[in-house]
Amino acid sequence: MEFSVTRCVAFSETDASGRVHFTEILKWVEDAEHQFLKERKIPVCSPESGWPRVNVQCDYRAPLHFGDEVVVNLTLIRIGKSSLTWSFEIQDSQSAVAAEGSLVTVFVLGGKAGAVIPTEIRSRLESASC
Repeated sequence: MEFSVTRCVAFSETDASGRVHFTEILKWVEDAEHQFLKERKIPVCSPESGWPRVNVQCDYRAPLHFGDEVVVNLTLIRIGKSSLTWSFEIQDSQSAVAAEGSLVTVFVLGGKAGAVIPTEIRSRLESASC
């Protein structure tokens, strides 16, 4: 399932060159992921559980600047026993790809990484990925 969020680049997200600092791209992807989970009533982080990243890959294709409107496209491409694999793409206002990549999150329960994703959460994820 693809999930999209549109946003404008804030001045604070740029570096001295006036371009978006590379770390901001990953923050945008994380924000989109959290919104995706929240809309499905899946806790992002609680005292008992969470979804830390175990792998992140990003290719930067074109610069983005203060005031640019961007679209963050996030796709859940795999639901594993204890992990989620996502792909993402950041597009500029002309739909050109400015950045793309993937990330893997692992389910943590009771402080133990790699816990089996509970049936109720899995069902919400599977219905979203149809």
